[in-house]
Amino acid sequence: MTEASFRNEDVAVYDDVLPADRFQALLRHLNAMSYTSVHASEWRKVWRLHDGNPLTSRAFWYHAPDVAASEAPAYPTGTPIDDLTDWITGHAGEVEDIIGTPPGWDRLSLAPWIYPPGSGLSLHQDGNLYTGAFTYFAHPDWRLHWGGQLMVLDRRTQARGVDELWPPFLDDAAESVRAFDPGFALTIFPKPNRLVFISPTALHLLTRVDVNAGQSSRLSVAGFFHKPASR
Repeated sequence: MTEASFRNEDVAVYDDVLPADRFQALLRHLNAMSYTSVHASEWRKVWRLHDGNPLTSRAFWYHAPDVAASEAPAYPTGTPIDDLTDWITGHAGEVEDIIGTPPGWDRLSLAPWIYPPGSGLSLHQDGNLYTGAFTYFAHPDWRLHWGGQLMVLDRRTQARGVDELWPPFLDDAAESVRAFDPGFALTIFPKPNRLVFISPTALHLLTRVDVNAGQSSRLSVAGFFHKPASR
C-alpha cells in the first residue's frame, strides 16, 4: 500500500506517482497529442464565461476485467497513458471510500487537459454518472503564484437549493451565498506528478491560471470512474 500525502472524506492525494523516466515519457506523449477547445461543438456551461478556453484531447478508456470494451481507444493502448492507468487501477482499492468499488464502477476514462493562462473551472460536483474522479498533474514545473489550484469546499457547505439556477451560468448569487456558509475550502496545489482522487459529492473548483504562468499551462490527465450504463 502506498501512503497518501493527505486524505479526508472527499480527497486522497498521492505524490511522486510515476518514476521520473515514465513521467517524462508521458509528458512527451501528451505534448504530441492534438487538442481542441472544450467548447468546440457548443458552450459547455460547467465552464462559465469567465473560465476562458481550456483545451482537451480524446479520452482513453480502461474497462474492468469482466467488462467488454465498449469505448476506444481502450487499455492497453501501448502508450505512456498505460503507466498512469496501471497506477490508478493498482491503487483504486486504497480509496474505495472515496471512489467506490467495482461493480459500482466498470470503466475508467482518462482525458488530457490544458488550462492556459486565463482559464479555470468554476464550482461544480461531478454528478451521479460517476462513483468518483481523479486528476493528475502532468506539467513539468509549477510555481506558487501561477494559480490553477484545486479547491474543495468544506463538507458543511450545503448542496444547491431547488430555486437556484443550474448551471448558474447567468446568475451565481445564490451559489455564492451557499458557498460562504461556512466559507472554507481545502486548497491543493498542482504539484507535478501528483494525483488526487475526488469524491463525486465534493464541491470543487479550479482557480484561474494566472498570467504569471507566462507560456506555461496547467497540464493534467483527468477522468472518472463510470457507473455501469444500465444504472
